[in-house]
Amino acid sequence: MLKKSRRHAELPLMEWKRTRSRVAMGLVTAVLLIAPVANADEFVPAQPFDPNAIVFPVVGEPVSFIDDFDQPRSGGRIHAATDIMTNGVKGWPVVAAADGVVTWIGSTCCYLALDHGNGYETWYIHLNNDSPGTDDGAAWGIAVAEGTVVSQGQLIGWVGDSGNAEWVGPHLHFEIRLNDIPINPYQYLLSAPRLSAPGGTPVLPATNTFSDDDGNPHEANIETLYANGITVGCGDGLYCPLAPITRGQIALFIHRLLDLPPAVGDSYSDDDGGVYEAAANAITQAGIGFGCGEQVYCPEQGLRRDEMAELLVRTFSLAPAATDYFADDNGSGFEAAINALRQAGITIGCNPADPAEYCPDRILTRDEMATFFVRAMGL
Repeated sequence: MLKKSRRHAELPLMEWKRTRSRVAMGLVTAVLLIAPVANADEFVPAQPFDPNAIVFPVVGEPVSFIDDFDQPRSGGRIHAATDIMTNGVKGWPVVAAADGVVTWIGSTCCYLALDHGNGYETWYIHLNNDSPGTDDGAAWGIAVAEGTVVSQGQLIGWVGDSGNAEWVGPHLHFEIRLNDIPINPYQYLLSAPRLSAPGGTPVLPATNTFSDDDGNPHEANIETLYANGITVGCGDGLYCPLAPITRGQIALFIHRLLDLPPAVGDSYSDDDGGVYEAAANAITQAGIGFGCGEQVYCPEQGLRRDEMAELLVRTFSLAPAATDYFADDNGSGFEAAINALRQAGITIGCNPADPAEYCPDRILTRDEMATFFVRAMGL
């Protein structure tokens, strides 16, 4: 069933010609699918499609997504989907959000659509087109053929960076359409159960402690910090994920994690009577904390990325690195710590397009700090 109108399509050039049947090339080996075949017009779902009842279309954690529906894109396009990012990893399984039939597959890899009856479709774009460990564009990351009848949660492909996602990073462009008009999938994805494996048992969503981090790429790590008693948020059920994390707040994080004894004496003159005074003194006495000047701690000052590296190296006793990973920290007093952080896999830098950039002077946000901290904890 070909559609004449493909308004809001993500790819600038799409060929809607129906493709010949192909054997799906997956992550490692070719997969031969033996499945029922039907025309879309013949498909009748066992239950009417309900966007509130979909399963999350990507299997794997952590993923991140925001409400980017209807945002402008290059060339005057309007984004008609939610992009589900996979933290730079290709190959995570993509599953059918609901029962349906494969109505079309792109003649160039890799995208497909499922028809769910009653005018509903879901689209899956930027599936994998690379052989394992390469960016060769020679694979076929689709696990179904046109006319295949699929069940909810069934494997249909793998996440990739095909099409114009090459410069964005691996992700699934996921659309829901009703009578060929895109509807915003974001609200449905927030409550969609995650599968432990294609066709597997739904995993209940994590506890939603804070109301202001829903869909934030660091939400799972924020929840981990809360579950371990390291953060209590910023008040009124909020975490304030995009606010800068201060030097005082990171002192509290470390103090809570290590349960340090009270300090003997007062190391700083600018935090007297403040909420961070005890934590700042305790981590300094433990050889972890350090001031921002002569006998001053600057508790309300934003924490820089280079300072964060030093604090994490000291907190978790990370091994020194023999490799100089970054070009923009040369001469920094925290260069050794930055390299140790990279060697430990806690950071990969600040610019995916240039792995030699660390941005040592940039101030961290509270959500970013959650992820760095959880990685360092090994959780």
